Amino acid sequence: MKASVFVGASVDGFIARRNGDFDFLPEGGGEPHGYDEFMAGVDVLVIGRITYEKVLTFDTWPYADKRVVVLSSRPLEQAKFGEARIEHLAGAPAEIAEQLSRSGSRHAFSDGGITVQGFFVFAHVKIHHGIDILARQVANCRI
Repeated sequence: MKASVFVGASVDGFIARRNGDFDFLPEGGGEPHGYDEFMAGVDVLVIGRITYEKVLTFDTWPYADKRVVVLSSRPLEQAKFGEARIEHLAGAPAEIAEQLSRSGSRHAFSDGGITVQGFFVFAHVKIHHGIDILARQVANCRI
C-alpha cells in the first residue's frame, strides 16, 4: 500500500496554530496546487482524533465519499454529516497499515499532526532505512 502526505504549511513550517486553526492558509485552498488531482488517486484517508474533531466543526464534510479512518484509542463522537464514511482504528502504525492493506486499500492519505508523523516515520524507516527526521518514539507509539 502506498501512503502519502499532502501538507499545507506556514513559511516557518507549522501545519496549524496552537489552538488547531489553520487560518493562515488561503480560504478554499488559494490557487490550484494539485490537491484535487492528488485526492482522485486516494482511496482511504487516515486522520487522527484531533483532526477529526476539527473537521466536525466544519459546515460540510470535506472528504466527499472517501473512506475515512480515524485513529484513536478512545470512542469517537458521531459525525453530523450523513455522507461521511468513517471507521475507527487503534494500534501501532505498522498494524494499521497492514489492516488497511488487507482491506483492499491501495493508496492512503495520512492527514494531521501526530498521525502524519507516525505514518511518515514508519514508512521512512520501513522503506528507506534512513536517518529519521522526526521523533523516533512516534514510530513505536500506539494511536
